[in-house]
Amino acid sequence: MCQFADEQNLIVITKDEDFRNSFLLSRTPRKLVKIVLGNISNQILIELIEKNLPLISKLNNENGFYLELSEYPSVYTF
Repeated sequence: MCQFADEQNLIVITKDEDFRNSFLLSRTPRKLVKIVLGNISNQILIELIEKNLPLISKLNNENGFYLELSEYPSVYTF
């Protein structure tokens, strides 16, 4: 999945810690949004992504980034 996302210049959105580890160790996937709010409803997830869509859109112009979406989002770009 990481290779496909990188080849297609896609953003991976996940709650899976393995993607975070892959990004930190190998810089793949190059564009990663990690949800770190535990069990939340689909509606809250949609609202969280919609709220942060302007930031995600801006980051999409970067070569690569890691965004943690939580109560207080944090970003790493390269």
